[in-house]
Amino acid sequence: MGVPYLPWPASAIAPSALLSILNDIEINGRRNIVEFGCGISTVYMAMVAKRTGARIISFDDNPAWAAIVREWIDRIEAAAHCEIVIAPLGPNDHAVDGNHWYDQAVVADRLAEVTVDLVLVDGPIAYTQEKRLARYPALPNISARLGDRCAIFLDDIRRSGEQEIAERWARQFDLTFEHHPGRGGYAKAVRGDAFYAAF
Repeated sequence: MGVPYLPWPASAIAPSALLSILNDIEINGRRNIVEFGCGISTVYMAMVAKRTGARIISFDDNPAWAAIVREWIDRIEAAAHCEIVIAPLGPNDHAVDGNHWYDQAVVADRLAEVTVDLVLVDGPIAYTQEKRLARYPALPNISARLGDRCAIFLDDIRRSGEQEIAERWARQFDLTFEHHPGRGGYAKAVRGDAFYAAF
């Protein structure tokens, strides 16, 4: 069994960001991982989860894209450790500027019994001016599910919208975000003790 070829378009998470996430999962023993926006990151996290026993729940609004990612995960025989949940975009109690986010009821129902060790926010699409704050609802929607010891990753931190989101989250949830520039870049916050795992 080989790892499938994975196309890495400009919109995909940067390799340096993904490496830091994989390092954190491995070094800090993350077991319950939640992702918003499936893709290449989902496959590589599933590879690690298959070996460590972790569990990934990834939410996406595009069924056709989710089917492609599921096929990649099937090819590495990691489906038992990774679930992709279709959650259409719609109004959200925490949305800013009229943006839509993943179906609030679907997310709440699937995470009802989950204590989250790591969350990666890389969706929904937020590269236009109108959608620049589309990812803000992620933390308000799952804050009650975050464990006392967890990591929060926000992709695309070089964009002004994600920078504003990180600032809002920091104030609202008493977090300190490290900003890691680069192509796309990412921000990371840690709650509780953790070994440093950034690349």
